[in-house]
Amino acid sequence: PNKSMVQYLLKQGFSVIITSWKNPTADMRDVTFDDYLMEGVGQIIETARSIAGSAKVHAVGYCIGGAAVAAWMAWANARHEKDEVPVATLTLLATLVDYHKPGDIEVFLDESSIKWLEKSMAEKGYLDGKEMSSAFRLLRSNSLIWHYVVHGYLLGEAPPSFDVLFWNMDATRMPAAMHGWYLRNFYLENSLIKKDALRLAGENIDLGRISQPLYAVSAVDDHIAPWRQTFRINNFVAGSRRYVLSSSGHILGIVNPVVNPPKREYRVGAVERHDTAEDWRERAELHRGSWWEDWMAWLKPQSGKLVAAPAVSTRKFAALADAPGTYVLEP
Repeated sequence: PNKSMVQYLLKQGFSVIITSWKNPTADMRDVTFDDYLMEGVGQIIETARSIAGSAKVHAVGYCIGGAAVAAWMAWANARHEKDEVPVATLTLLATLVDYHKPGDIEVFLDESSIKWLEKSMAEKGYLDGKEMSSAFRLLRSNSLIWHYVVHGYLLGEAPPSFDVLFWNMDATRMPAAMHGWYLRNFYLENSLIKKDALRLAGENIDLGRISQPLYAVSAVDDHIAPWRQTFRINNFVAGSRRYVLSSSGHILGIVNPVVNPPKREYRVGAVERHDTAEDWRERAELHRGSWWEDWMAWLKPQSGKLVAAPAVSTRKFAALADAPGTYVLEP
């Protein structure tokens, strides 16, 4: 209770339309990254616009979801004039676009490792989310493995209920075609930052075409998306930029509710395209509390006047089931 970003946004007067990852099975082995962009991100934006009755929406992406949204924004700005792009602002949470130094996970990512993963995915049709989780746990083995061995196995203690660890274990599979392409073109070749090096859904991709205002958030202890690398998005996009460096890690740096007294802190400030991460950090303002409040101060003035909330279920988009839906129960 009271940790939900969705709940917070609703109380601030925003309509929130959120999607989660479909957990693919072997029959989705040939689903591509293009499919995720067009049938995923693009369709989500069109659905949100239709339900809200709005010409534009605010797009938010988290981790690999943020990389997908950034790629879609580059695609949309190549396909349309700026005023025709159906996104007013872009918020990226713990998102890498420059994979030159992707953090500790780099030890698992070279040509031979990716060939092994491709062979494994070809046999099953997907990458098992448990394999990905295991890799990230190994990167923080003291806190995520040995702590529980000592307290659970050696000391016989029952582990306490911990919501963030539960969310951390909520892994998803990835389709073979999509994930193999993603690993090679983003991690191995680092092509997303290279002008027109990628062609997605009929357009050459250049992050420099993204002209919408950007709000990017990272966490100082994030080992999955290191903050100095996530900062690099600011060196590519053309629109105005505001960057936040939150305390804590990949989840708690983002799931950062407003509480009194404040538990965390963050640095925040505008970014110039030529800035380095250290240049920005030296002049960024330090605040106690949650960056969510700063985000609202940035987002609300770009959101127009407050109007009556749209119906959740419409004739065109009828509700299929109560949240969280039925597909999340699929094995």
